[in-house]
Amino acid sequence: MRKIIYILSCFVFLTMLSTPVSAKNDEVDIIGNSAIVEDVETGKVLYEKNINEKLYPASITKIMTALVVLQEKNLDDKVTFSEEALNSIESGSSAAYIKPGEIMTIEQSLYVMMLHSANDVAHGLAYDVGGDLAGFADMMNQKAVQLGCKNTHFVNASGLNDSNHYTTASDMAKIAKAAYDNKTLRTIMETERYELPATNKNSTVRPWINGNRMINSEYYYEPCLGGKTGYTMAAGGTLVTYAKINGRVLECIILKSTNSVSAYEDSIKLYDYVKDHADFSVFEKTIDQEKTVDKIVESTEMEKILYEQGSKKLKTVILAFKIAVVIFVILCISVIFKVVQSQKRKRRRHQRMKKRR
Repeated sequence: MRKIIYILSCFVFLTMLSTPVSAKNDEVDIIGNSAIVEDVETGKVLYEKNINEKLYPASITKIMTALVVLQEKNLDDKVTFSEEALNSIESGSSAAYIKPGEIMTIEQSLYVMMLHSANDVAHGLAYDVGGDLAGFADMMNQKAVQLGCKNTHFVNASGLNDSNHYTTASDMAKIAKAAYDNKTLRTIMETERYELPATNKNSTVRPWINGNRMINSEYYYEPCLGGKTGYTMAAGGTLVTYAKINGRVLECIILKSTNSVSAYEDSIKLYDYVKDHADFSVFEKTIDQEKTVDKIVESTEMEKILYEQGSKKLKTVILAFKIAVVIFVILCISVIFKVVQSQKRKRRRHQRMKKRR
């Protein structure tokens, strides 16, 4: 009982310790209207600014698009891009110029969509998986609810502007965490260059460079582990990135920065600020406490095993004792029966002797 109480106390202590010191909004100046920095593993917030303000996500929407596609399809499944899907994107928006009837695998499509932010590929996937944009958007919204999003609503797979297409930094952090936890999507988001093999409509190999300039260009940030960019006139610069800071994988979401450049600058500024000011010792304490609890649990489990083993031995001894008692009783009954029979025979002999006399 004491061990159980101690384990519960440790868990309560862990909960109290597991909230790192957050940076205050006025301690670091960023351009973005809304931002959040979280520890990916624990979900603990290290920085926040207007995290529940509804804003346009632009192309970071494609993170959710990829999650839904990976949920419904296998990587080697084939996608045939219909003319209807390809014509559903906004004229002049980012595209890979896929041809009607062109066939690619799901894996190839995801690489092109995420690295080049190709709206035509996003809509092609949406039509293939959901039947049309509305059907796929319903699937996106269902997934958002499953992830715990409370102020998010999607109407398309690309992130093109719509008054009913919005999210928050807090919700986007939940989506970004799910994306990082998906090994396939994580690999795609950190890939710098991908070469699309020849298809039925294109005989050449097409190279695609990751649009995230924090991993391959003038805004290169060594700790960065990938992410997804976004920009429209209405949304401004939006950005989801991951970075390994002080031994922890963090995610940073920027919404409504002036443009893509300021979104990069905001992200780097926040990572550097959090690195210098957040209380990362809390994570170390949490790990130590978790190890302590694990040891206690292991000790308790070992005691339980030993107890069960002892109980089995005791049960075996008791069973053997019971069998021995039964055998003893049977032997006693047998002896008594023989004595009684012997006495009866003696009495009969004695009676016969009397009659002869």
